[in-house]
Amino acid sequence: MILTAVSCSVYDESLLGSGPAAGGGAGMGSAGQAGAAGSGAGAGHSGSAGSAVGGASGGSAGEAGMMDTAGVMEAGGDSSEGGSAGSSGSAGNGGTAGSSAGTGGDSTAGAGTGGTSGAGTGGSSGSGGSAGSGGAAVTGCAVLTVPIDAGTDQAHFVISLPSATDMKAGVISMHLYVQDGKAGTVFNYVQDSGNRWLGVATANRPSLNVPGWRTLTFDVGMADAGSTGIAKTDIRRIGIEINARPATSGWSNPTVVYVDSITVATPTLSYTFDTSATVSVNPSSGDVGGQVLWQHSGSTDTTASGVTLGWVATCP
Repeated sequence: MILTAVSCSVYDESLLGSGPAAGGGAGMGSAGQAGAAGSGAGAGHSGSAGSAVGGASGGSAGEAGMMDTAGVMEAGGDSSEGGSAGSSGSAGNGGTAGSSAGTGGDSTAGAGTGGTSGAGTGGSSGSGGSAGSGGAAVTGCAVLTVPIDAGTDQAHFVISLPSATDMKAGVISMHLYVQDGKAGTVFNYVQDSGNRWLGVATANRPSLNVPGWRTLTFDVGMADAGSTGIAKTDIRRIGIEINARPATSGWSNPTVVYVDSITVATPTLSYTFDTSATVSVNPSSGDVGGQVLWQHSGSTDTTASGVTLGWVATCP
């Protein structure tokens, strides 16, 4: 009697194991069976399933009669298992997809697009963006020119409000640039309908001897009205004073100050000197309408000689 050896392969789903990842995340399978999709190298997860031909794409052929489900492959992979490991995507722009696998995952946070069969090229390193400049150039300024050569010299520049304004909680901010100023002070003040005056306390008045841009604030609400009797709910003017005091010498003649803006919080008011129409260059002893900045020529307001108010399109 002649015995003939017969061998057969029986497909048993329970025999499937979780083998090492092959070829950067492509599934490995026996002939004709599609491998399950693995996780791709790099930041994204690989897309389509493995090739349904004899050997898995990018890896060695499957174990005889058995199909391994592709394992999860860490970034960089292990080049000793299956095909060569995919390169980990560097931060930055999404990388080129792998040659034979599905598309990669999201390129969130600059991750490279994952590939299979040797993994897609990692994303190129993204730049952090261009460094910001020091800020946009200031355009449009009122120019206050005050010749100071005596301790009694001062000048007032004013914005007249269209109606009574409640500033019992108001804070005024003035953005300015001192170009020429060696001594004296510059600060804000307010007046009510009775021309009663309230300014920054003498001890707190900022010196002109600080060149460059800065923002000065005046908390009207917190200012002590003292014996002035000013009605903070009835403010009609916002002013700028340039004064020779408390210095007794060393002034700049002329003293030149550029004012970019005056703003008020509570209530909200904003005066920006972006165009020439926001400044009245002619001195006046009475209110000027239109909420423009004007020079007060009253004898008790401006005592310095040769004071001018102008406007420039380009600030320092």
